[in-house]
Amino acid sequence: MIADFLARQNQMLSRLKGRAWPFKWLWAPSGNAFEFALRNTIASMIALGIAFWMELGEPQWAAMTVWITAQGSRGESLSKGRWRLVGTLLGMIGAVALVSAFPQAPWLFIPALALWAGICTGLATLLQNFRAYAFVLAAYTCAIIATSALSAPDHVFEIAMARGTYIVLGVVCEMVAGLVFSASLAIKARRTMRGWLMEGIAAASLVISDVLDGAAPPEKAIRAVFSRTLELNEQLEFTVVEVGRSDHAVACAYATIGILSKIVSRGLGMQARLSAAPVLSPQVRTALSEAAAFTKGVSDHLGDEATIAALRRDLSLLQERCDTLYRRADGHPEEYEDFAPDDRIILHGIRLILEEYETLLIYFEARPSEAIAPSQFRLRRVMHLHAAFHNAMRSFAAICLAGLVWEVNAWPQGASFISFIAVVVGRFATTDNTVLVSNRFFYGACLAALVSILPVFFVIPTGSGFEALIVGVAPLMFIGGLAARNPATATAAGAYNTFLPALIGLDNHTRMDELTWFNATIALILGLGAGVLVFRCILPFNIHQVCVLLRRRALHGLQRICAPGRRLPVENRWIGLITQGMERVIRYAGTQLTPFMELNLHGLLSVMTLGRNLLFLRRLALRPGLPAELSAILGVFFKGLGSQLLRTPTMKRAAFTARLETAIAILREEAAVAEVTDQPAYSEALGSLLIVQHEWVGNQLWLNDRCFRHALQRARARQG
Repeated sequence: MIADFLARQNQMLSRLKGRAWPFKWLWAPSGNAFEFALRNTIASMIALGIAFWMELGEPQWAAMTVWITAQGSRGESLSKGRWRLVGTLLGMIGAVALVSAFPQAPWLFIPALALWAGICTGLATLLQNFRAYAFVLAAYTCAIIATSALSAPDHVFEIAMARGTYIVLGVVCEMVAGLVFSASLAIKARRTMRGWLMEGIAAASLVISDVLDGAAPPEKAIRAVFSRTLELNEQLEFTVVEVGRSDHAVACAYATIGILSKIVSRGLGMQARLSAAPVLSPQVRTALSEAAAFTKGVSDHLGDEATIAALRRDLSLLQERCDTLYRRADGHPEEYEDFAPDDRIILHGIRLILEEYETLLIYFEARPSEAIAPSQFRLRRVMHLHAAFHNAMRSFAAICLAGLVWEVNAWPQGASFISFIAVVVGRFATTDNTVLVSNRFFYGACLAALVSILPVFFVIPTGSGFEALIVGVAPLMFIGGLAARNPATATAAGAYNTFLPALIGLDNHTRMDELTWFNATIALILGLGAGVLVFRCILPFNIHQVCVLLRRRALHGLQRICAPGRRLPVENRWIGLITQGMERVIRYAGTQLTPFMELNLHGLLSVMTLGRNLLFLRRLALRPGLPAELSAILGVFFKGLGSQLLRTPTMKRAAFTARLETAIAILREEAAVAEVTDQPAYSEALGSLLIVQHEWVGNQLWLNDRCFRHALQRARARQG
């Protein structure tokens, strides 16, 4: 009986653990979320107390800065705090300059302020992480200071210095609290960084092992690897803050992430090789199985130096077996009569993957004597000039319209109205799905307005000391901190934590009355609501247009690769360009990928492999000692290709298919009669051309202009 009772209890507990309870983040938070909320609540209260003690005019800004600066990791918080100081300084300088240049001249001041905001948000779009945040902050800090000083332009410098004091106080309090709560920061950062890399290697190796086993991995898994590598590439910036910019391990971690992207791209190429060579000899199938078994076991042998050393020995032995098989197939074909014609192409693909793994393990282990050039493998980001122009124009138009509204109706809260619009257009200029994110931000601000009723009308009036303020405000901030660590509520919690101190109206000598609270809340809600409408009405984000631009940029990159007179792009830059495009589509869509988005993601994956192999062929043609016949074949293949491949009618695209088929046929004929020492070069060229042919033929729905336009029209009709 007791055993049955315990069994039923265990079943009930297992069902309860697996159930998604509502508001679980509130009543059962994780240890990390609890520590984050507690740390920043304490820091914000200390910053607020110091601001009161210093008799500052608007002490709530010190508490707001703590929550704005607070991030999940110490590296993120330190980086954001540093760039927040830079952005605040730029905003202070801009505000003083604008107010000094246009006193009592609103029709000059408002366009100048709008131009400043447009330039800052445009520059923010071109940068990443908290460097972008610095320009965003410069945009709306300038707006807040400048509009506050319009009624007293002679005191703009004092107002700017007061704002700077709040920001510095809040940043310092958050940093000190983080250091108190964090111990062994560099050690933890290195451990976390290594865990990230192991996670990425495991995911990439799973994809490669599926390819080598002959099972096509799902594109979702491939895209997830590329998206994760780009995310890790950005996260490492914060590890640099915690560990140190000169740390060799961090440089090698950047290189490891770049090599991971190359490995997955090699896997896509291998998939094309296998589809072009369905008949393989038993020796090559054995090599494929051994390589697949090796890649499956990679993630299990990255724990310490001993297991990594054993893994590298196994890799070396596997490379020797593949090299021996490859050389004998070229040098002694009579000993391998059962070799299929394309076996060398598959063997070369296996060798390329194993070479990438050899480099990967060198930089993952990060020995200074071996990993001597990490910078050449690092992924490179590409700037989005089109998005930067859109964000700049949106910010300029929004602030001009807000200034016009203020000038027409002479609303006493008009300055705050402009400031809040500047906050919205600046804060979300660097996000993709701006409509969704700004909506959530607006809802968080509305919740802050509702919650502020409790301390303003009921708690604070009952006491007159700082202790009563803590009792009324600290629990509400703590709940906001818990919500900030829950992904589903993080955006709304950001607005809640930011605006709650402002809506409570903290001051040394007075408390906010009902009328002041109402006016401030209305200005906040209307300002943020207008900011949301700005993203819907002024150059709204359109995923279909983004896909068109990403395709145009990728095809332009292909044209540059194929044009003989142009400088060859860096391979890591090409991979970074395509990976960024895929990440942007995935981040916008989330789990709701439409058929048109799927088409674009597949097309970007395919064109990345296509471009890498065309790039390899261009470099192969420049290799010293290349056989004259092979050099001539490649020269004919690329002659005039850059101008004919893109922006041409469909019939000329068919001409490129015929050009591919002709080059492959000639290569096979020349390889059959070539010298033994020249066979590897022919195999390399033939393998890359087969991959190009496979990706070109299989991706015509995306590459063909007419097919792509039809797909775009169907997607727009379905959306409309």
